[in-house]
Amino acid sequence: MEESAFLLSYFLIVFSMLLAWKEGLGNGKEIFLSSIRTAVQLVLLGYVLKYLLQLNSLPGLLLVILGMSFISAFIAYERVKSVTVLFTGFLSITTTTFLTLIPLLVVGILKPQAHQLIPFGGIIVGNTLNSITLAFDRFLGEVKNRRHEIEAKVALGASLRVAMKEAFIDSLRASLIPKINFMKAAGLVHIPGVAVGMLMAGADPMSAILYQIVILYALVFAGLLGSVLILYTSYRWALKLAVRSS
Repeated sequence: MEESAFLLSYFLIVFSMLLAWKEGLGNGKEIFLSSIRTAVQLVLLGYVLKYLLQLNSLPGLLLVILGMSFISAFIAYERVKSVTVLFTGFLSITTTTFLTLIPLLVVGILKPQAHQLIPFGGIIVGNTLNSITLAFDRFLGEVKNRRHEIEAKVALGASLRVAMKEAFIDSLRASLIPKINFMKAAGLVHIPGVAVGMLMAGADPMSAILYQIVILYALVFAGLLGSVLILYTSYRWALKLAVRSS
C-alpha cells in the first residue's frame, strides 16, 4: 500500500518537470534530483527517528537540533558556494532556533522530550532556512540593482549599513510575505499541517488549534529574526559579490 502510494504520488513530480520544461524554466534536473534527495532523506529519517525519539537528555536533544542547523546552513551554502554564507547561515539559524525554543521550554509550552522538541525544532530550523534564503537572494538582487546608489551614499559619508537601508527593508519584507500570507489563510483557507497531524492522531481539536497558533507565531518570529541576522552578518560580502558579478 505504502509503496504504491509513493509511486503514484511521484507522478506529481513528473508532471512538475514536464511543466517546468514546457515553460522553459531550465530547472527540471534540479526538481528531479531534489525529489530523489527528499525521498532518500525522509526514508533515512524514518529509521533514525526510531533512535532519536528514545533520547531523554536535554543536551542530547539540543545537539540533534544543532546538527539540523548545520545541515540547513550547508543547504544555504550550496546556493552561493560561499564559506561566508555557510558560517553566517549557521550562526543565524542556530541563534534563531535556540532563541525560539528556549522561552517555550521555560514557560512549559514545550516539554524537553524527544517527541516534542525534535519535530518542533525541525519546523523552526526549516522555516528559518527558507526565510534567510528568500531574504538573502532578494538582498543580493537589491544590492546589484542599487550598487551605484549605495556607492554614492557611501562617498557622501554614509556608513555602508545606512546606505543599504532600503535594500535591507525590501529584503526583509519579501522574506515575511509567505509567513504573513500563511497566517491570513490559516483557519479560513486551510488547516495548518501540525493541527492536521494532531487531529488525525485523535487530539482534542482546541488543543491542536492552540498548539498550531503557537507554532505560527514562532515561525513569524524565527523567520524575521533569522533574516535580520543573515543580512546584518553578510551585507559586506553581498556588496563584494555584486561588484564581482558586474
